[in-house]
Amino acid sequence: MIDNWLDIALAQLGKKYRSSGAFVAFVMNASQKQPVNQTGDWSSEIIDLTHEVYQISPVPESSPGDLLFWGIAQQPYSVGIYVGGAHYIAVNEKDATVQVQTLTHNWYPTFSGSTS
Repeated sequence: MIDNWLDIALAQLGKKYRSSGAFVAFVMNASQKQPVNQTGDWSSEIIDLTHEVYQISPVPESSPGDLLFWGIAQQPYSVGIYVGGAHYIAVNEKDATVQVQTLTHNWYPTFSGSTS
């Protein structure tokens, strides 16, 4: 497995994606991280991403590279990649561009999913 997801994600800064799921799927597939189902590539559908991580955990237990989800597990509406130190990389909901963002009280994920 190639562990270059951060380089790949950072190379996407400022680029536009149709959804947060499409961005995360691109990074995971390009870095060759395998989804838990091992049947193919990571999906760009956010609900599918929740089934492709190894373990769902509370956000404070997140490690760099884990996926952060907003919404309930049965119907998440946004996803990003945790960098560490209260930062994550995701598609900005306002302009559809990839940005490094900071976790805040007003925009805090509901759960995380381990990618390894």
